[in-house]
Amino acid sequence: MVRQPYLLALALGTALTLPALAQDTADTPEADAVAPETVTVKEAIDPGPNIFSNAQEWGGASSIQVWSADDLTYKGNMTAGAIGQMVISPDGTKAYGQSTYMARYTHGDIEQVLEVYDVETLSIEKEIILPPKAAMVAAYAPYLAISADGSLVYVQNATPATSVTVVDVEAGEVVQEVPTPGCFGIYPTLEGYGFSTACGDGTFASFDLGEDGAEATRSVSEEIFDPDENPIFIPGKRIGEALAFLTHKGDLMTLDDTGEAVKLIETVSLTEGVEDEWAPGGYDLFTYSPTADVLFVAMHSEPYDGSHKNASEEIWAYDVSDSELLYRTHVEGVISMTASDAEAPMVYAVNEHESTLELFSSDPDAKFVLKHEASVDSRGWATLIAVPQ
Repeated sequence: MVRQPYLLALALGTALTLPALAQDTADTPEADAVAPETVTVKEAIDPGPNIFSNAQEWGGASSIQVWSADDLTYKGNMTAGAIGQMVISPDGTKAYGQSTYMARYTHGDIEQVLEVYDVETLSIEKEIILPPKAAMVAAYAPYLAISADGSLVYVQNATPATSVTVVDVEAGEVVQEVPTPGCFGIYPTLEGYGFSTACGDGTFASFDLGEDGAEATRSVSEEIFDPDENPIFIPGKRIGEALAFLTHKGDLMTLDDTGEAVKLIETVSLTEGVEDEWAPGGYDLFTYSPTADVLFVAMHSEPYDGSHKNASEEIWAYDVSDSELLYRTHVEGVISMTASDAEAPMVYAVNEHESTLELFSSDPDAKFVLKHEASVDSRGWATLIAVPQ
């Protein structure tokens, strides 16, 4: 594919001035004529730490956007197809996008691909054709995941039968499709090539894959959560080696996925002893900063059945080791968050009400109260924001 220079210039955030419209210059001195501008293309984005947002589109091209982690300066984007999903390599040098290309949108054939991007140049390195089964849903982290060593990428399928496509990204080929009936979400193990998935009956199914991506074993846990009375949110986060989830009623559940089957470690209520009723809400609605050992959660008041996607009224800072609510910062409109790993974490958020990305600093000496530092137009609808760890 030949990349048009003006498209790459726009992708890299380069200013582009079009030539002036033709005009009658009979009475204009030659010295006053506008000299044509030479268009140049930046070879790479500006240096420095990045954050990424997934601007998902359903009626056209999605994009994986790159921003400065220091001040939310826009660096550029990597274009994708419709209904894009995103995952970033741990070192932040590669981005993976799964998206759909539709011949006629309302009917007809589709083509689904996994695209591998070089972040520094915002360019596509590789395109891998997938079985046309990938879930066409809002962007969540567990719908496109990567193995611990980065060699395998897992794609969530729904036809509506659920399964996971395993892709060898180095070889550029699909290895296999793993059936996961009744289960959704992909949570890779910290070592090896396995993953777990949350099931509609409150259990977790685990799959142990070989180095080549071939399925070796499948196991199912005992019931971990009550899907009728207190279901979990689909995003799962790592707290140390534990896999952590939030429930609709505000419980923090930590799980052990190192064995053959997932086991419950502990369930702690974030809202116990809090006046009035509060509950988590949003999309990628909580984030954990390991060095600070603090969880940040988007919370809303007066919850009801169906309010689990309501945007925040507050962001709560929660001490995981001491099981203590530290501070409640008034922040309206946040639906997704990610935090840096630092003693004083920076929190990056998607604000649904304002269609913006937000940057907050935190103060460990003041119980991790958040201070607003920057806000920029999110350039599309985003439910997922990521920072390499």
